[in-house]
Amino acid sequence: MKIDRLLAIVTLLLGRDRISGKELAERFEVSVRTICRDIDAINKAGIPIVSYTGNAGGYGLIDHYKLDRQLLTFEELFVIETALNGMLSSLDDQKIQLLMDKVQALIVKAERDQMQEHKQKMIVDFNPWGHGRSEQDKIEQLRGAIKDNLMVEFDYPNTIGEYHARKIEPMTIALKGYHWYVYGYCTTRNNYRIFRLSRINNLRIALESFVRRDKTIEDFEDLWNDRGPVTHLELHFQPQVRTRVQDYFQAESITHLPDGSLQVKGEFLEDSWLYDTILSFGPNVLVLEPEHIRAEIADRVRRTAQLYDK
Repeated sequence: MKIDRLLAIVTLLLGRDRISGKELAERFEVSVRTICRDIDAINKAGIPIVSYTGNAGGYGLIDHYKLDRQLLTFEELFVIETALNGMLSSLDDQKIQLLMDKVQALIVKAERDQMQEHKQKMIVDFNPWGHGRSEQDKIEQLRGAIKDNLMVEFDYPNTIGEYHARKIEPMTIALKGYHWYVYGYCTTRNNYRIFRLSRINNLRIALESFVRRDKTIEDFEDLWNDRGPVTHLELHFQPQVRTRVQDYFQAESITHLPDGSLQVKGEFLEDSWLYDTILSFGPNVLVLEPEHIRAEIADRVRRTAQLYDK
């Protein structure tokens, strides 16, 4: 719609010193001639736009023209823009970009250098390490399916790595820790499930709609916290892996011993992540309790060693 484009142009001009007609035309996918007519319409509406000629030419608002940002302080605008920029790093969403443009438009020219200085001091990035285009495509597909209440199908591995077809009613996508997940109702298993996006293969949207079930985010969080048996674990770590221990475990569960070694005690979910984490420390960790985890770790080490004894 033309009115939407006119408002978006004003927003961009409020946030930029100068912008060319060619850039505006490319951004809104119209001709430069259409942009010229839009600029004329904005001027007639009482918003003062100046045209600049030459290689650095383009359009800009007269100095000191700004929107009233009312109760938002500069620091509050910085926090909002930083958070939005973090979301944009993970979600390729034009609506987020437009909102960022609107926030930037509220920052007067005199404060822009100060904003750039603030940006050098703090970064918020929701983009997980190793997150590539493939996972971003999955996010965009799932967001569309959730918005339109369309079922999705994909292949998903079981605990021993065998892939099986799944069909779900997607309800929510969530970033937990370093990974993206989709919450939904699995019609294959006839129950609510949580799926990690990095493990999803051959994602496709089914041309089949569904009525969203009466399930809240809090219900899914309860499901997340009830993923299996929890056991009391005691571990002893050598001093040389101190940094990694502090990365993996909460500070309140770590005891620093006089010889530089560390002891970790706490309640942990007994799953593949726990065993893989313990094994990743190699000879620098000893399981003190419980006995069945000691035995399982010892057995896995023996089986691994046998691979190299051949």
